[in-house]
Amino acid sequence: MIRPGGKTDKRIKRILWRLPKAGYTTNFGVRLPMKHPAITPPILKDIFFGVYESKEAELVQKKIAADDVVMEVGAGIGFLSALSAKAVGSERVFAYEANPQLMEVIKQVHALNGVAPTVSNVLLGEGEGECDFWLAKDYWASSLIQGSEDATRIRVRQIDLNQEIQRIQPSFMILDIEGGEYEFLRHARLDPIRKIVIEVHPHVLGYARISEMLSWLFAAGFALDLGNMRKHVLYLFKEEVATT
Repeated sequence: MIRPGGKTDKRIKRILWRLPKAGYTTNFGVRLPMKHPAITPPILKDIFFGVYESKEAELVQKKIAADDVVMEVGAGIGFLSALSAKAVGSERVFAYEANPQLMEVIKQVHALNGVAPTVSNVLLGEGEGECDFWLAKDYWASSLIQGSEDATRIRVRQIDLNQEIQRIQPSFMILDIEGGEYEFLRHARLDPIRKIVIEVHPHVLGYARISEMLSWLFAAGFALDLGNMRKHVLYLFKEEVATT
């Protein structure tokens, strides 16, 4: 039997990478498309080799509980919201993505997996209104912060993040917004949240700001699970939540 992610599996995938690609592949039990305008070659390669958001997916699979309500900020193509919905049910998963170009592929991913989380094409921030958002060629680099000279600025709708947290009462937050996590957490009131999977971006924020951001989370009652650190992907929890 070939172990997913093992040496034999990787050798086979290196051979298959040179051949024409099928329409779909499966990562962490979630079917993902490999042919879509939003999926550029670097993203396709990560999806094909099973490393696309694999650190986050591993932690979500390990830490999610059947009674969790999930709030994913930065939904990408809908991979982690699909994974979460398979675990807790679509009605308990709320995903937010600022990039309007990803709405169609998110819908496709969810349909492929027989799930239907609530998806909102908005930014979450302090207050209501509109905000600048920078679209990158590879969507995973799109951000509130201009990352390259060729990024395109658009205006997107912003809703108040704290009103949304109070409305849905999430227990589990997934946060990956390409450096926007500093401003997000600076304003967020995280009272109902008990578990956080967050990707931090030191190349955007610098380590001093990441340390400051973690200090806010510690002050809010979260502990860093040192046994479940995946490079820049961290898992934090409130002490009453078991870590096993």
